[in-house]
Amino acid sequence: MTRSLAVLVAFCFLLPVLGACGEFFDDDGDGEPFVVVTDQGQLAALSGGLGSYAFLWEGSVAPSARASIVSDGNSLYVGSGQEVSAFAEDSGEVLGSAPLTLGGEVVALAGPGDDAVYAMTLDGTLAAIETSDGSLRWTQDLLQGLTGASFDALLFAQGALVLGGDPIRSLSPADGSVQATYPSGDSYVTGMHAIGGTLYAGLADGVVALSLGTLGELWKHPTDDEVDNLAVGSTTVFYSVVGQGVGALTLTGNPVGEMGDDGVFEALAIGANLLLAARSDATLFAWDEASLEEVWSDPYQGTPVRGLVTTSLSAFYANSDIVYGVNLENGNSLWFHTGEGNPVGLLAL
Repeated sequence: MTRSLAVLVAFCFLLPVLGACGEFFDDDGDGEPFVVVTDQGQLAALSGGLGSYAFLWEGSVAPSARASIVSDGNSLYVGSGQEVSAFAEDSGEVLGSAPLTLGGEVVALAGPGDDAVYAMTLDGTLAAIETSDGSLRWTQDLLQGLTGASFDALLFAQGALVLGGDPIRSLSPADGSVQATYPSGDSYVTGMHAIGGTLYAGLADGVVALSLGTLGELWKHPTDDEVDNLAVGSTTVFYSVVGQGVGALTLTGNPVGEMGDDGVFEALAIGANLLLAARSDATLFAWDEASLEEVWSDPYQGTPVRGLVTTSLSAFYANSDIVYGVNLENGNSLWFHTGEGNPVGLLAL
């Protein structure tokens, strides 16, 4: 696949307008919304269509090298720097009088759920923040109380708050108390997903499926090294291991295939019955979720893909200081967006 963007790039380069080329197009009403946060603190909500994109609204958050974004369909929460900020998803209106400032840099957000959003910070704090007024509901110390927690493994799903690590813990959203544990054998836990009452997670030595309520083990598939990415579809669990490509398991843990040879993959995502996989050489692959056959690939040579997210029609990903929109059907480039700084957080709405 080739990128037919040369004319568009030249056009944008000649026009000194703040923002990106997408501002010159009208939203056709069929776009799919997403948000992007940059390391300069720019927050932008955009609508990406099959040919153009449009700005919906813009805001600002604390500048940071990382950002976590969660949404409940009405409100959007961003953890950036030491702050957690809330915005109305449809308008960008700031909710609350000011962002909540925590004691350390936010490395993960989960929720919203049970009327709270949950934040993990670099200084070893887990905090529950009331969505009604932004006040603290409770905090837990990850360095002394809940020891062995993974760096950024945090999930809220189906009324359960799950903290990755050794052990993996199910916590009460009401007060942060431990409800159940699973001995994972290592504090490394990544890619937690919950589907149909089952929690899937990547571990230092395999992929595990647990009962979301009790954290009882349903099955475990061993691997030779750390699982660095995990994506769960309607019928298949996909995972990548450094230097060993992408593996595929049924939802009951049976191996069904391998793809990507011995490549190193930066991100996995599922959309439109496809598995999208971003390899470290900046090649983007799409495999059919059921047959595991390659549907298309984009051998774009550049910096590795970051922040890969999907909707029903498109995939959005960051590459250097640009966010690209890609047609899921054929991998064709749809548009690109350059904001103020490098993208550090993406979320499809």
